[in-house]
Amino acid sequence: MNSFKQIRWWNLAVPFLVVVLGLVALLLVRDATTAILESADGEFEEVILDPLASGYETYVTSTPTHLMIIENGEQEYVSAALLSLFVNEIGGTAVILPGELLITNESSIEETYNQGTIENFLTVLGSYLWVGFEGFSIINKGDIENYSLSVGPLTVSSPDPLRKLENGEPVVVYEAGEIVLESSRVFEYLTWENEGESSYNRWLRHKNFWENWILSIEAEKLLISGDLQKTDDLQRILSGVSSGEFVMQNLDLFEFSEEAEYLSVNEDFLASLILGMIPFPISPSSGERATVKVVDGVGGLDIPNIFVPRLVGAGAEIKVIGNADQFGVSESIVTYYDEADYNFANAFSNVLAGSAIVFEPLPESAVDISVVIGLSSVE
Repeated sequence: MNSFKQIRWWNLAVPFLVVVLGLVALLLVRDATTAILESADGEFEEVILDPLASGYETYVTSTPTHLMIIENGEQEYVSAALLSLFVNEIGGTAVILPGELLITNESSIEETYNQGTIENFLTVLGSYLWVGFEGFSIINKGDIENYSLSVGPLTVSSPDPLRKLENGEPVVVYEAGEIVLESSRVFEYLTWENEGESSYNRWLRHKNFWENWILSIEAEKLLISGDLQKTDDLQRILSGVSSGEFVMQNLDLFEFSEEAEYLSVNEDFLASLILGMIPFPISPSSGERATVKVVDGVGGLDIPNIFVPRLVGAGAEIKVIGNADQFGVSESIVTYYDEADYNFANAFSNVLAGSAIVFEPLPESAVDISVVIGLSSVE
């Protein structure tokens, strides 16, 4: 099983900061590159002790995410689940991505995966969902069987009977409804190509499998058995999911063609679903999201729950949240530092009523855009 984890450079700077903290304390508010304190899914850690005080700022990291991809023996796409964790990494949620879902004008998820590199696949899928993935794992038959052995028989549900041809005649192997699978049959069931099965019903079958499989996996047992390494990013996700509530998301899919070869989903519905799952996303690739610092210029505003979703929905990757140096700001201000970021600044201004756009050229800045929320965006 292959996995990948994004390494945050600021984690390496922490020991150095401990030594020089006294010398740079006055610069912490101005320069977001000097200290990044980790948080998960919107839980913030303090830089200035009083969160109600002017000048208070806190640094946030992205919502923990992981893309699990199952492939067959020919290294072809079978199914995938995008998982994210809740606050404090207790519990989580997932959405199952059908292979027939169109993610470009010409290609489905399955076609994109099978015809290119994994790097290209992650970029294309990330652009479609407008989020980056902190980690990914490719799961094969051996992984499925090993994980399933630790939990015993798996109960799944199929909307259709699953058939195979014997002497040219269809024979039912699995009846529709509830099925109990031994570990040696799980991969066969998942990769089953059922004649006459619609793309939508195949997604339903996979969705039910993922939900029951994820709920059955106990990360600690996998660690003990050696099937999962402590350093693996997947262990973090599975441990988080198994430690609290797990929510399986639903997709409002519809068949794209008369032959039901492709599936599609309403873009607004998908954007809302992904924002709910990943309130603090990272950019799928350079330039697809702008890094943003957003501060309260009024005092007492609920920045994370009211203004962050608007900005993220318009293309923000939130890095800093806090309070302005002074309260009582009448007009919201969106400041960008590079001409290339004007479109982002304009988009953020559009979601903040009564805001002004300011260009302040800087050769280097901790974030791409700074946003001050004033009374004009509140009243």
